[in-house]
Amino acid sequence: MTIDNRQYFALVEQQLADGQRVKIPLRGTSMESTLREGDVLTLGPVSRPLRVGDVVLFRYRGDYRLHRLLSVEGDRCVMRGDNCFTTEEAAASDVVALLLGVDRPRNGLHMEVGDARWIRATRRAERRRRCRQRAAALAGRAARKRLRPWYFALLAFLMWAPLNGVGIPLDNYILGLRADHLLHASVYLPCALLLCDLFPRRRWLAWLAAIGIGLLTEGVQYLLPWRGFDVNDLVANALGSTLGWLIVILVRHRATR
Repeated sequence: MTIDNRQYFALVEQQLADGQRVKIPLRGTSMESTLREGDVLTLGPVSRPLRVGDVVLFRYRGDYRLHRLLSVEGDRCVMRGDNCFTTEEAAASDVVALLLGVDRPRNGLHMEVGDARWIRATRRAERRRRCRQRAAALAGRAARKRLRPWYFALLAFLMWAPLNGVGIPLDNYILGLRADHLLHASVYLPCALLLCDLFPRRRWLAWLAAIGIGLLTEGVQYLLPWRGFDVNDLVANALGSTLGWLIVILVRHRATR
């Protein structure tokens, strides 16, 4: 016999109300990397005042979530998953359980909430979330809008500037690849990212536009007497644009999932 999510957690709540501990499997990735999908969680009734840092099971808009408690002000609680940027608010009466322990069947790991291993996992997850939040802010729409004119101004400068005689040794090799080709690829890596806002519904057009800009810059250099055209540079531009575009697609796919 199968039961739906609401019936399942109604049974969990009933056991918790009777003072019992409950073991449930974790579904979802909102608490990575502290908790992983497939972990078996030991939950206990709320038998003490809630504290910041507790991982709690709570009712939220007709569903149940298990996230970390960020703040408690009177009857108002604010929670957030360790792998999330957004927060949820709920009444203290909607908190139905505290996380007490974690079992990871895949490797036999057991953690009790509050022990040294749990504290280390919590700190790693918080550092990871902050790094992802900073990266998201740097790559966010507002940041891209500010950076876009500066980036394309830099491309225009690199296209026209007489850099052939500055004496920079770019014909050496790094891991078997010429340094100037690596430089070309890295310069065009953010091109598709900065163009994606112009093509919100057809992401492949951002890739084509980035490829076209790389072709345009090499074509202009072919016409300039103080610059030169190199097919390998053109290929490096295209590879850098393609890699940047694939990163955009991957990140958006993960965010949607």
